[in-house]
Amino acid sequence: MPHAHRQGPTRRAPEFSAYRCLLGSGKAAASELPWRDWWALGPTMAVATAAAVLAALGGALWLAARRFAGSGVQRLRGDGDPGLMHGKTVLITGANSGLGRATAAQLVRLGARVIMGCRDRARAEEAAGQLRRELRQDAECGPEPGVSGAGELIVRELDLASLRSVRAFCQEMLQEEPRLDVLINNAGIFQCPYMKTEDGFEMQFGVNHLGHFLLTNLLLGLLKSSAPSRIVVVSSKLYKYGDINFDDLNSEQSYNKSFCYSRSKLANILFTRELARRLEGTNVTVNVLHPGIVRTNLGRHIHIPLLVRPLFNLVSWAFFKTPVEGAQTSIYLASSPEVEGVSGRYFGDCKEEELLPKAVDESVARKLWDISEVMVGLLK
Repeated sequence: MPHAHRQGPTRRAPEFSAYRCLLGSGKAAASELPWRDWWALGPTMAVATAAAVLAALGGALWLAARRFAGSGVQRLRGDGDPGLMHGKTVLITGANSGLGRATAAQLVRLGARVIMGCRDRARAEEAAGQLRRELRQDAECGPEPGVSGAGELIVRELDLASLRSVRAFCQEMLQEEPRLDVLINNAGIFQCPYMKTEDGFEMQFGVNHLGHFLLTNLLLGLLKSSAPSRIVVVSSKLYKYGDINFDDLNSEQSYNKSFCYSRSKLANILFTRELARRLEGTNVTVNVLHPGIVRTNLGRHIHIPLLVRPLFNLVSWAFFKTPVEGAQTSIYLASSPEVEGVSGRYFGDCKEEELLPKAVDESVARKLWDISEVMVGLLK
């Protein structure tokens, strides 16, 4: 990480020196100064004070507007028919925390039977238990106390960093589940140090793309037999900074954790578009989304200096979405009648958005698909 440039001592502005003289030894508080003395400090202090006030007001207004807009998306998209997903089975990867947990909570409230596919079964069971308690509280406070239209939560172990685990999970799904109405590929790993999966793949590409690629392909038969059904893929706006380098997909030659994350998210989009092409006429749709910047534990591998953390926490509270806000587009694509039959599209804040040319390159998407089939063992 480059060192910050250190500037030499700067000459103190005359107005600031005058301000220090007025305060004397520091015994007098600023609030004790007559108002006219503030302006006597000179035009620089006047402009600086006015700018600070305007900046504070502007920031407060911007924050209020963003908060209102975020909650507006939630009100418009999240307060759907309580029975909208009744009788439907939904699989969500990485559903024990963050976006996945928020998505699971809302869909089960809409009546869905939600399968939480998680690497850490103990943590997933704990999250599921907490969600069940919240649902019971909702029922007790509802119009008919004790009566709940909520669905069901099931926990199953799924480690996307292990193709063996993915295959075992899918075998269990096919044996025990008669239908699958929605698959949400939500789990992900973000800017981790260089690591490899159980099968020797770079961790971010292996989990974010290859693990979900195999999972989706092995469950396609069940999704087709349950049609109309949906696949929802969680990507990121950071796809814009990634490229697909077919000569070094596994980052053996060089590794940059930020670039590799962006590449895996670009792969998610290319996968979605190629899958949509292959699923034409099957009544199975697949769409991809970006949730925005969300306060989750996804960034646990990013080191934030101790002295900067309070400021970072303040900024994240002010400007980042909550997990509930960030989950709204996933919930929308999984449940809304508005997107029935829509496939191969990219969404943000429950609206379709345009993609960069590199994300709609059909030849790259097909080549990535073919190579991914070999990497996960679907083709020899």
